[in-house]
Amino acid sequence: MQQEITDSPPAGTVPESSWERIRFGRTALLLGIPVVVLSLASGLLFLALEKSTAETFDDIHFWFYFFDVGREINVPTWFSSGLWIVAGVMAGFFSRRATAHRRSWLLFAVVCVIFSIDEMLELHERLDVIGYELAAFLPFDLGFVWVIPGGLIALVIVLALTRLVFSLPKGVRNGLILAGVVFVVGGMGVETLAGLTVAANGLTPQFFVLTLIEETCEMAGIVLCVAALAHLVEYKKHDGGTAYRLASRASN
Repeated sequence: MQQEITDSPPAGTVPESSWERIRFGRTALLLGIPVVVLSLASGLLFLALEKSTAETFDDIHFWFYFFDVGREINVPTWFSSGLWIVAGVMAGFFSRRATAHRRSWLLFAVVCVIFSIDEMLELHERLDVIGYELAAFLPFDLGFVWVIPGGLIALVIVLALTRLVFSLPKGVRNGLILAGVVFVVGGMGVETLAGLTVAANGLTPQFFVLTLIEETCEMAGIVLCVAALAHLVEYKKHDGGTAYRLASRASN
């Protein structure tokens, strides 16, 4: 399989055999640190809020508001939205350098930007209007009905990007597939369970736990996506500093 993206420096400036690929695992672990910190902060503050007294409630709630993964326009939302922009910029750059699947890379970039906006504005919840119409044809309840049109949209995106993903080197391809699975399991699977829970029991602690798992999966999925895209980049340290280029070989 021949990688379709190349962006090499002038011939002879850096030995061809000395280039190294940015490691997927190392990037994922590095970007995963904020995910763990934000999820722990949200969970611990929720526990503190549950055990708070009338005197301490306001102070704890003040900080919980900034780290509650179930809310928008706070630190976790800013982190996720920012990562989507990073992924979109990378995909947009790849679309300029690609010799094949350029439109697919551009679509990838547009999807990332839309997802970034959605993180801040909760656009997906506006799909409830369509979801209620479609839910009438189902023999079971889904809680949050936006997942019905949302799932259809996700399927269309997957089908549109399948050729691009499977044209990439094994490590990048597997990383993107893993990212998509983790994100969808959290964003649709766990959120459906959360919707059923809140429909049956209201805003219970169980609902928050499911929301925490959902948002953690979503953040982890975005991290894996960025790490997989970064795995397309090669680097080489030399006397003048560090040179970078897009991968030109279909290695792992």
